[in-house]
Amino acid sequence: MKIKLFKCIAYLRKYISEMNLRFPNLYLYIFIFWYLTDIIFNTTLKTFFGIPAGTLNSLVSLSVFVLLMVQIMLLLPSFEKRELIIITCITIPVAVATLLSGHRTMLSAWMFIVASKNESMDRMVRTVFKILIIAIPLVCISYMMGWLEDNVVVMRGLERSSMGFSHPNQLGLSIFQLAVCYCYINKEKNNILNYIFIIAAIIFVYTVPNSQTACICLLMLLVVLSIYKYIIKYKQVMVKIYMVILWIGALFMNVFSIILSYIDIHKYSALSGIDRWASARFSLGHRVWEIHGVSFFGQMVYVSEEERALAGITERLWLDNAYLCILLRYGILVFILFSAAYLWMIKYAAARKKYILAIILFLYALYGVMENGLFVLAHNIFLIAFADLLYKKEERAVYEKGDL
Repeated sequence: MKIKLFKCIAYLRKYISEMNLRFPNLYLYIFIFWYLTDIIFNTTLKTFFGIPAGTLNSLVSLSVFVLLMVQIMLLLPSFEKRELIIITCITIPVAVATLLSGHRTMLSAWMFIVASKNESMDRMVRTVFKILIIAIPLVCISYMMGWLEDNVVVMRGLERSSMGFSHPNQLGLSIFQLAVCYCYINKEKNNILNYIFIIAAIIFVYTVPNSQTACICLLMLLVVLSIYKYIIKYKQVMVKIYMVILWIGALFMNVFSIILSYIDIHKYSALSGIDRWASARFSLGHRVWEIHGVSFFGQMVYVSEEERALAGITERLWLDNAYLCILLRYGILVFILFSAAYLWMIKYAAARKKYILAIILFLYALYGVMENGLFVLAHNIFLIAFADLLYKKEERAVYEKGDL
């Protein structure tokens, strides 16, 4: 029986290897298709040729899931034993949490990471930048032509325009990702154009969508990048200390997001100011925590209008802090896995002198305090860096060059 089983496995591996020779690596094409449609479905578009956008979104999600599964199956013969163990140990809790929570965001990101074994992160970032530099103006032009509606949000007495995007914050997040992609692509350059690009992004985000989070994170990008560019000219030890400070900052934002959401922050006058600065993210998250509690493997969390209608909850709820969202929706286990891997990724990038990547990961950690974009691959393409940890791409590249 065992001999037959081994023969079947050997035949399967041989068959998949032959399939790999017949079919090219489709990963980038799958990603481009998914990323473009994600931008479209994050606009105010309601129907496409009479078909509801929500229906099309579901069909695209299913198609991408199937295509990624095929891509991963084609990669099976190339997986090492260590890689298979890690993939299995992460996939099981993420899949369980996805089923229990009804949210596929984390699983989608993980599948793209697993399938990216033979893909370069630099090429992925360049691809995203090219798409965004074309797609953002196209969405805005479509709004100005009257093809897309404007979702105007009034906050603090100011009208915030989405310019065709589903929400002003969606536009702000897209501009932020465009800016960090630009900085990553030009990481070896130290010219004035980098700073002009960031400043232009800040002005646009402040005046049009007036997205507080995007504006703060872009300002932080300007500050953190300027400090790095200054100290890199001097002793290397200063850069290492700087990276440690950023790592501690990312840890701080994670831990204190959970602590400030767990306690009733209104009981502490000193902390209430922080909550107001964060647009009540912590107190609103605390209310969701009170209603749903926390689970180990994940659970349904009813926040959106449609979800609350299903659960019979009439109270309006918000869950915009990424760390709390992961904890409540996906459970304690996935929260620990994600937090540990993210912090490890910052340390890994810094240790290999990928300082701009470490800076960008820190900025997304800051973004996570106010928005869920931290763990959404469409908003944080730099999650693909997890593949470098999983597959040890840098070590493999050195080995293939014969330098070991």
